[in-house]
Amino acid sequence: MSMTHLLRGERTKFASLRSTWWCLGALTVLGLGFNALVPALLVGGWNTMDPATREQFRTDTLGLVLQPGAQWAQVAACVLGVLLLASEFSTGTIRSTVLATPRRTPVLAAKAAVFAGVLFAFGVLIAIPSLLVGSALVSAHATIALGSVASVRAVLGFGVYLALTGVLALSVGALVRHTAGAVATILALQFVLPAVSQLLPGSVGQHVAQALPASANVMLGSGHGSSSVYSPLQGLLILLAWTAVAYAAAHLSLEKRDV
Repeated sequence: MSMTHLLRGERTKFASLRSTWWCLGALTVLGLGFNALVPALLVGGWNTMDPATREQFRTDTLGLVLQPGAQWAQVAACVLGVLLLASEFSTGTIRSTVLATPRRTPVLAAKAAVFAGVLFAFGVLIAIPSLLVGSALVSAHATIALGSVASVRAVLGFGVYLALTGVLALSVGALVRHTAGAVATILALQFVLPAVSQLLPGSVGQHVAQALPASANVMLGSGHGSSSVYSPLQGLLILLAWTAVAYAAAHLSLEKRDV
């Protein structure tokens, strides 16, 4: 079966699952909702805000407008990524997939391509109205240059972050092969490990925390061009590296392990 046929088949399968639309709906609500809620709360509490927080608000307004939505939208992206493959192992439908396509690894590539494309599109479509609404909400205290390089990078970065995080979750689903276990693993990687690593002494914790894939959200969405440790480009490379390693492991797992 050619890759074109595989892509069409995976696209049809993706669109026919109810979990797809529930997760994409949740992703949209979380992304738009938190991108509007957090700036609104910050503006509402401006009079009681300390000078340091106000300075951070003005320095990285773009990040404060877009990062909250990406932080929570990734939950739905991760759950859906796991479901796309782990659920096939749980229900046994992976056997039908393998019978139709004896070479297993192209199936993984087709799933990843379709999923990444959808998440990237959703991310950009969420980021654009979020940026417009956020800019209007914070206009009394800060200005966002909508056509600037930083703004374009942040909008595209929103989509890239969701796409790569989704493929990372898909790969974890292929490795763990159990839906609940895979969801717990990817959410621990994205939420628990960053918090725990910051407890390490000195600057070690900061370097370790920002070398985890979840920190790419902060770097790619930053309005001032850098994080405290790594640049936006380095953040993208970190996320790419995590995703590539997980995908390669999933690729080998599908080749070597029985279904």
